[in-house]
Parts: sequence; C-alpha cells; structure tokens
Amino acid sequence: MSPVNERLAQLRRYLDHLQALRPRVTSAEALRRDLTLHNNVLYSLLAVCRLLIDIAGELAGRRGERFEDDTEAVRSLAAYPEFPDRLVRDLEPLPAFRNALIHDFVARDLEQVVHAVERLAPLEEFAEGVRRLEQAGG
Repeated sequence: MSPVNERLAQLRRYLDHLQALRPRVTSAEALRRDLTLHNNVLYSLLAVCRLLIDIAGELAGRRGERFEDDTEAVRSLAAYPEFPDRLVRDLEPLPAFRNALIHDFVARDLEQVVHAVERLAPLEEFAEGVRRLEQAGG
C-alpha cells in the first residue's frame, strides 16, 4: 500500500468518526459540557488537517514540486483535475486551523470547532479525489 493510500485510509477513518459525532456537536456549549466529545472532536479535526497536509505534500513530491509551507502544499493540489480550484480554496485555511488546534486557540472559540464539524464536505470531496487519483495510478 502506498503512503498516500495509507493516509487516505486514516483520513477516511477520522472523517467517518467525525460524521458519527456530528449529531452530538450541536453547539460550543455541548463541547464544553462533554469532555469526551470535546477531546474526540478536536483530536479528529487535528488528524484530518494533518492528513490533508501529508497527502498534499506527498502528491506534490511525486510531481517534483517544492513548497515553502503547509498552505502551499494544499495549494499545489490545484495541479490535479480531481481537485478543482473551488475545492482547493475551501481546503486552503485548514493548515492554519490545524495550527490553532495545536496551540489551543480554538478552545477560546469553540464555535470554530462546531463550524468545522458542520463543514466536512470539502474534506469528503478531497478524500474522494485522492481515491480516484490513486485508482488511476497516481
């Protein structure tokens, strides 16, 4: 199994977990009241952001592209028809969101977390694009 396929399987696992948790993430207050839910959601969001960046970086590396930072790695996805410009723009903020999760900035504004859980569609579309790309031989 290629590194991209391994990461894609992990991404799929965390996206499925977030989709299962989604009905319970009704508000910032729901996250404050339930530490297990809070931790599950934040860790899963951190994981999907990290996996997005890892996969984007791996795909850029396959093309011999260099990038200065994680945001550029995500932007480099535009080279593939599987990732339309609209999708790349939707994914572009996720490296900064990952940094906010790591540095616990979102703990001050859990509404960002609720919003992120409500907006998993771009990550789902990304995962499907990676799956198609890998099936076609990368």
